Amino acid sequence: MVIKTVVSRPKTFFVAFALLIGLGFFALTNLQVDLYPEINPPFLAVVTTLPGAGPEEVERSITRPLEAALSGVSGLEKITSTSGKGSGMVMMQFNYGTDLSEGAIAVRDALERIRDYIPADANTPMIFKYYPAMIPLMGLIVTGNRSSEELREMAVDTIVPRIEQVPGVATASVTGGREKIIRVEIPQSRLEAYGLTVTQIQQMLAAQNMQLAVGSIMENSLSYILTAMGEYTSLDEIRNTVISYKGGGFSGPQAEPPKLVYLRDLADVFEGYRDEDNAAYVNGQPAVILEIHKQSGKNSVQAARDLRARLEKMARELPPDVRIAELFNTTDIIENSLKQVSNTAISGAVLAVLVLFLFLRSVKPTLIIGISIPISIIITLMIMYFANLTLNLMTLAGLVLGVGMLVDNSIVILENIYRYREKGSNLTTASVLGSTEMLLAITASTLTTICVFAPLVMFQGLLEMAGELFAGLAFTVVISLGISLLTAIFLVPVLSSHFFPLETRKQKPLKGILKKIDIKFEHFFAWLDNGYRKAVDRILGHKAVVIIIIILLFAASIFMVPLIGWEFMPSQKDERVNVTATLPMGTPLPETEAVLKQLELIVKNEVKGYKSLLLRAGGGRGIFGIDGGTNSGSLEIQLPDYNDRIEEADDIKEILRRHFNGFPGVSFSFSSTGFDMMGGGNAIDIKLRTDDLIKGKAIGEREHRPLKHKPGKSKQNNSHNSRGKAQCQNKHPAGQGRCPYHCGNSNGG
Repeated sequence: MVIKTVVSRPKTFFVAFALLIGLGFFALTNLQVDLYPEINPPFLAVVTTLPGAGPEEVERSITRPLEAALSGVSGLEKITSTSGKGSGMVMMQFNYGTDLSEGAIAVRDALERIRDYIPADANTPMIFKYYPAMIPLMGLIVTGNRSSEELREMAVDTIVPRIEQVPGVATASVTGGREKIIRVEIPQSRLEAYGLTVTQIQQMLAAQNMQLAVGSIMENSLSYILTAMGEYTSLDEIRNTVISYKGGGFSGPQAEPPKLVYLRDLADVFEGYRDEDNAAYVNGQPAVILEIHKQSGKNSVQAARDLRARLEKMARELPPDVRIAELFNTTDIIENSLKQVSNTAISGAVLAVLVLFLFLRSVKPTLIIGISIPISIIITLMIMYFANLTLNLMTLAGLVLGVGMLVDNSIVILENIYRYREKGSNLTTASVLGSTEMLLAITASTLTTICVFAPLVMFQGLLEMAGELFAGLAFTVVISLGISLLTAIFLVPVLSSHFFPLETRKQKPLKGILKKIDIKFEHFFAWLDNGYRKAVDRILGHKAVVIIIIILLFAASIFMVPLIGWEFMPSQKDERVNVTATLPMGTPLPETEAVLKQLELIVKNEVKGYKSLLLRAGGGRGIFGIDGGTNSGSLEIQLPDYNDRIEEADDIKEILRRHFNGFPGVSFSFSSTGFDMMGGGNAIDIKLRTDDLIKGKAIGEREHRPLKHKPGKSKQNNSHNSRGKAQCQNKHPAGQGRCPYHCGNSNGG
């Protein structure tokens, strides 16, 4: 009855599909593009800063009270804390499926209850939520014939504000160069002479450097807002600040006024730079690096295109000697990956149509099937848009999986309609009968396939990270199959009966060479049918043998599963190698910088194929505001395009590992780069828990044993570079001081 209604109203259903296609094209132009789905892991971080405090004090006065108060929050699965210099962080992992908005409210209530139990000089705890936009969208380098301080000032005052105006861009962080400040340097002898402390001076300066609203006044029916302007505007105002009062009181009948102590009496006030806590070098040259972060939920590719357009405009407005260049751009990987997957999907659809034409040997049936494929995909994209999904590798993979199955339902319906046409039925009758007979079969077939993927969507929370990652793929497959079923039921009968009427060889016989070619194909397919019939007869005659073979193959496949191994995400070819060096806590920045420069020199001498070297000394502040300290840094080796590479990332890692033992007291690690972080991390993590940090460190160092190296495989331990010692005899670069191969000799030795 449904099919009869569809066939009798072809224009109505044609218009309905046309409207859906129009909405699909609108969705396609506005669909957000990203590499992976936007994953929102259930993590909240509570960060509290206590200026000037050491890690032990931070742990005792901040992180332990916070852990005790936050451990009672509902839905909490695990809680960990990190205490560092001047700041502490409590990381809270909730159960998957937890509403983090409600979780943040519960966390905020718990923080209010213990606000009086943490030090008064600690800043208010801040709550952070992790989101994928924390991964930088683009890295920029600012260079020019100026000092790094001048480049930083230009980046902060001119470049960053314009970049943050670009649609889709959230923030831009600056690394490198020193920040300009007003320095107040006070000799210890003067403090003792005046009986003052640094804290007292700091409080007096803060109290007199304020701008306060003092109310409003009415005059001539106008209201004026009054403000007390008390902020410093010049160095002389700072120097003339009254810090203390000395003496004074009554001496006989005369009252002596107190003596004013000015800041200029005990301190040197001048314009300078903040103490350097980080440094950046690109290919050995000082530079200022900008890392651009996009807004959550925005189109990464479009944001990068708009940002590039803004950079081209800024290049014409900046001084001629200042240049902005791209250091890295994650959207290039996105565009290349999506382009490859899209081309694969298009190629698959074209091949499917060609195979159909080969078997159907008719243009109109092939056109009907060829039209149903893009229509199903376009309508699927429309539903993805309204479901707030992005066009990424997972959803595109779902479309690729669906393309092969999209044509199944339409082919079954069309073939049955064609069979009735061969029997002599008219177009309407053939369309109604041919579709009605197959309606139950194609519905059952589609639902069974949907039932395979539907649990990924229904039980997304139970599958944790895998559910977050593959839910988009499963949703796309389910929707595309559902749309293909509706297309086969409602569109194919209309097209075959009215817009592309089916004609068999009986209604329109072929002539000439086309008839000869068609007869040959018909004989070939008849031969295939006969061959298949004979094969089935033989199999049915040896049922026991066939069943035993199938059971053996099934058992062998089950046995092979453990040998294949398990991995969350497939490994990818790294675009860069990032090695992090961590020195003992309290190591000054120059020493950290010296270690990284020696590592950079090793790369220049031994690695043949690299694009650029990015050195960052000093941790600066992380994404949650935690001070990374001056005892750590990283060296990032950017590789050329895949076709131009001489050495792969694993080869470079092996070269660097040989030198790690030449840096006593330095801990090295390779961090995941780009999008390998989704399946990255260490293969094995060993955690040692103790309340005695000194004893825990001693036990950890005592129990550490180098891994045995198997021939033909990369070493995972920090092996000593004996080959480097052999090479160093004639490789002591002049002016480098210590040999980069760590043989113990200096230049010229």
